[in-house]
Amino acid sequence: MTAELHFSPVVEAAPFAIGASFEARQIAEQAFGGLIDPVVMVDHFHMSAPTFAPHPHAGMSAVTYMFEDSVGHHMNYDSIGNNGPIKPGALHWLVAGRGVVHTEQPEGAGLHIHALQIFVNLPAARKYIEPHAVHVEAEDMPEFYAPGVRVRVVSGETHNLRSPAVLPEPFTLLDGFLAEGASFAYALPPGWHALVYTVKGGVEIDDVQPLIVPEGRAVGIGGAGAVSLQAPKAAHFVLLAGRALKEPLVKHGPFVMNSGAQIEERIRAYQQGQFGRLEGFPGASAER
Repeated sequence: MTAELHFSPVVEAAPFAIGASFEARQIAEQAFGGLIDPVVMVDHFHMSAPTFAPHPHAGMSAVTYMFEDSVGHHMNYDSIGNNGPIKPGALHWLVAGRGVVHTEQPEGAGLHIHALQIFVNLPAARKYIEPHAVHVEAEDMPEFYAPGVRVRVVSGETHNLRSPAVLPEPFTLLDGFLAEGASFAYALPPGWHALVYTVKGGVEIDDVQPLIVPEGRAVGIGGAGAVSLQAPKAAHFVLLAGRALKEPLVKHGPFVMNSGAQIEERIRAYQQGQFGRLEGFPGASAER
């Protein structure tokens, strides 16, 4: 228990689907009163066939984390030449910076991609950095173990374990599994915000009054101190945490900037072909 943390309301992720091959639950930053900054959006999705055509991003990072129970590879294509598979349990962090075009899709029969797509904001000083990608394979991620606890350190650090992912700004992504009655604590640094989302089961955050985060729901956390998660029954959760930017935020689809003028300028740059183009992309069926 800590009095130094403060919490948003518990928010239900909004369900949506595209055709028969894509369904998701979406978490948007505006529902959390600023307490998940720098996270802009999280989609927890299931995908079985190509769904999205190539699309641009600018001013943020587009992050894909594949859950270990995925079946098959999620193929990534981008305009800076990072074409290849994202395998179950892997992280692919695309730093869009000044602008990039990409898409990701399962290719083949009998595939089931179970993953997170996360939009992480870049600070104003890094909005126009050169686009690049950071990729970490499943076998290279450290894992924390305790009785009834397994936590994959996908990015960032916890309990003296550090992911090999080198990111433009420090950011922690933990993929955790708790047996019934088990608990796990994450030390939230001062000036950071966190998001806890329950993938399966339910977690209880031990505060002055225990806060319940059921399956498919999330809570934003600010302040500093130990975020203590307990599992009344077996649970699967993710925890995202990063330094709060507290800067103006203007969104337009896949563009995340600090002003409307910047959005318009980046759209023009994309339309003029400055984001590049994909090579070797076999095609897709819809825009994102």
